Amino acid sequence: MGGLTITDAPLPAAQPTRWGFLVSGRSVRYAAGVLLVAAGYYLAAQGGEVFLLTGGVGAFWPATGVGIAVLYLGGLRWWPGILLGDLVGTLVDLPGARQPLVVALADTAGHMARAVVAVLIMQRLVGRRAAMDRLEQVGAVFVAVAVGESLAATSAILARWAAGVLEVSEIAEFWRSWWLGGVAGGLVVVPLALAWAHGRASVWRGRQAGEGALMLAAVAGLSVVALSAEQPLTYMVFPAFIWAALRFGPQGATLAVAAAAVIAVLATSHEQGFFVELSPTDSALNLQLYITFAALTTYCLAAIVSERRRAALELAESQRREGERAALERQRIARDLHDSVSQSLFSTTLHVRTAQRALEVEEVDPAGPVGEQLSEIGQLTRGALAEMRALIFELQPGALAEEGLVAALTKQAAALSAREGLVIEVDGPGERLPLEPDVEEQLYRLGQEALANVVKHARANSATVRIAASDGTVLVEVNDDGHGFDPAAVGRDHFGLRSMRGRVADLGGRLEVTSALGRGTILHVEVPARPGE
Repeated sequence: MGGLTITDAPLPAAQPTRWGFLVSGRSVRYAAGVLLVAAGYYLAAQGGEVFLLTGGVGAFWPATGVGIAVLYLGGLRWWPGILLGDLVGTLVDLPGARQPLVVALADTAGHMARAVVAVLIMQRLVGRRAAMDRLEQVGAVFVAVAVGESLAATSAILARWAAGVLEVSEIAEFWRSWWLGGVAGGLVVVPLALAWAHGRASVWRGRQAGEGALMLAAVAGLSVVALSAEQPLTYMVFPAFIWAALRFGPQGATLAVAAAAVIAVLATSHEQGFFVELSPTDSALNLQLYITFAALTTYCLAAIVSERRRAALELAESQRREGERAALERQRIARDLHDSVSQSLFSTTLHVRTAQRALEVEEVDPAGPVGEQLSEIGQLTRGALAEMRALIFELQPGALAEEGLVAALTKQAAALSAREGLVIEVDGPGERLPLEPDVEEQLYRLGQEALANVVKHARANSATVRIAASDGTVLVEVNDDGHGFDPAAVGRDHFGLRSMRGRVADLGGRLEVTSALGRGTILHVEVPARPGE
């Protein structure tokens, strides 16, 4: 076949590549992870065996929450670990159990369906990173756990009924107890895992760590007191739940509920507390309802608090962005005015001077009608140019960002003095004040508004702006010798005063206005300095 030569030489042996080692390493890590998941699930299932109060039905079944939490946080690829842990538990318990192997296998199938379906529901409703900080996430977890556990309970009942272990008259009570036990366990374990896996741990640092320990001690102490009494006093624990939800959010709420649930289950399983005064079935029912409703109430409160905090932060961030956009817009307007109107006015003054010189060259009387009109035009143009420059400075106070509040107010006062003929003195420190940029901007706008009021309303001859910093506060005081006003007649609802008070309140400071007819006005503003300075 032309130049093609075929030989019988043996092919070289395939050499292992580094990809084979990587795949092997991944397989070993995955197998180790599966074994770890299986061990954790088995321990949770065996822990649930301790809390059996009504035959084969657990009053509190934490394995429900462990299976769902593992598959939701780690991914559905860890289902072999859940299956292995459940099968090991089945084989260990089978010799002493009074049920056929097919019933135990049906239980395992129901447990797997429970975990997978619950995870799929949660992923569909709230995505893959729920942190229990929204009401819809609390509702989604409850729906997922409830639906998943209903599959497990139904599978267990049908298998026992088919095997003749369960009578028809016992089905409703058996299903209810099984379902509530799984729901109670799921509502304790799943939210705890989600809140701590995706929540913020910074709330437990510093001073709040001690408060958190105090809160947990309160939950434990109140739970012990409530469950030690012969009267129904479980409501005593709810103030501690409210404390946890309000101060520590979903993480504190889930931790408090878990602590209270464990104490309640341990006390009941040791035949202590109010729940054991009833029959085993009723004791289990009351315990399950207590855990379920305590969990849902506390989680909803924590989610509402988290949403309000998040809304407040988003509002503050929105206001900050709006302030930045407003500052950029002011700068754009200032540039446009400088490049267009201001330059045109300046050119007009030059043309007026040129025309006046032309009159002198042509030996026209400058005091004549044409000369007077040119002088009037020049004077108006210079006044308009001064006002335009002051307006541009107000829109874009470059000195504020470069030199600080004192320098910016000094230049603003100089511009007003030149334009209005008003004597304005600014007294302040030479060094820059310890203020955040946004606070400095707000104080500048306050001083600007106060000076504008002096010009428009006070009819003053002079004004003084005093700026000082001491004892963690920054003081801005504007004092004029104008006509003043009667504060009682104006009232606190005056638009200008209300605007100023709102601006100062946003800065966490206080504003005082002192005035009297014929005695001028004093505007006194104090705001906190930058933290740590």
